[in-house]
Amino acid sequence: MRHPFLAKQNILYYTVIWLFIIGIYSLVLFYSYEYPLNEALVDSVVFNGLFALLGLAYWFVVRYNTFDANQLVNLIASHLAAAGLSISAVIFLSITVLKESFAGDEEYLIFLEESVAWRAGLGLMYYAITILVYHLIRYYDDLRDRVESQSKLETMLRESELEMLKSQINPHFIFNSLNSISSLTITAPDRARNMVVKLSEFLRYSLGKENDQLNTVEEELNNILLYLEIEKVRFGDRLNIEKELDQESLEMKLPNLILQPLLENSIKHGIYESLEQITISVKAKVKKGVLRIYVSNEYDPNAVSKKGKGIGLKNVSQRLELIYGVPQLLFIEKTDKLFTVRLDIPQTKA
Repeated sequence: MRHPFLAKQNILYYTVIWLFIIGIYSLVLFYSYEYPLNEALVDSVVFNGLFALLGLAYWFVVRYNTFDANQLVNLIASHLAAAGLSISAVIFLSITVLKESFAGDEEYLIFLEESVAWRAGLGLMYYAITILVYHLIRYYDDLRDRVESQSKLETMLRESELEMLKSQINPHFIFNSLNSISSLTITAPDRARNMVVKLSEFLRYSLGKENDQLNTVEEELNNILLYLEIEKVRFGDRLNIEKELDQESLEMKLPNLILQPLLENSIKHGIYESLEQITISVKAKVKKGVLRIYVSNEYDPNAVSKKGKGIGLKNVSQRLELIYGVPQLLFIEKTDKLFTVRLDIPQTKA
């Protein structure tokens, strides 16, 4: 920890404070004791100037001592020793210098001898105040360091959790895609080959964007279309896609890969659980600075739902809360034949 008063700006403040003390001390000697102004000023400069210099050294008494209950006796002894030695040294040096400076003024020399007690008391007050200021500065610096460390730790934890949530998406999708390709290699080799090509394009895009926390709606839509093309190879005409996107929404920002789990969820609970053609709809619009995205899918209310591990929607909700600090940005609306997930994405200025 650096000395708090040796920085360029702080040493200026320190000097101004001591100049103020020197001025007050001089005025007291001049008006209360009626000594000539030159004597009062020299006395003040010598006596208080020595304490100003020693005040800088007092930092090291604080720097290398801590408030520890087990070391309380040593701490008190350390401060008493530092105070006693420094105050004695200042009084001895200042009186010696002042006696030499005003050797012919008997009245002032008598005053010097009689002022030792109150000079010692004043020196003790200087020491106590200076030590207190240093302890407050050190406490503030330690508190600031702890806050900064905690903030960095929370940021690292938050980023780590975000990466963990994102990492759950890709393996989940790849696992499903590879299963589909495996099934198609026997029954429809051409479709399997087409699916492999689409999957490679999708992964190339995803890996290129993995370090970007936010992408535009247009970029994410391109990614989603790649994903849907992969699934369309598998399901053919049973999968129908509808898009309704405001032009303004295309430039809005949202977390990367945030839409993929929603589409996976739609396919899982739409196509998997129905023999009919299923329409999946993606809509986006901007309302009062909030990007609002709807992902809807038709479903068969009479079908037996296949329970998953809950990665999809829960994952999306957690990521949004971590990124934007808002507890609920994902909403679910369900009717007899339509399941809709709505995302409200705040748009912050860059």
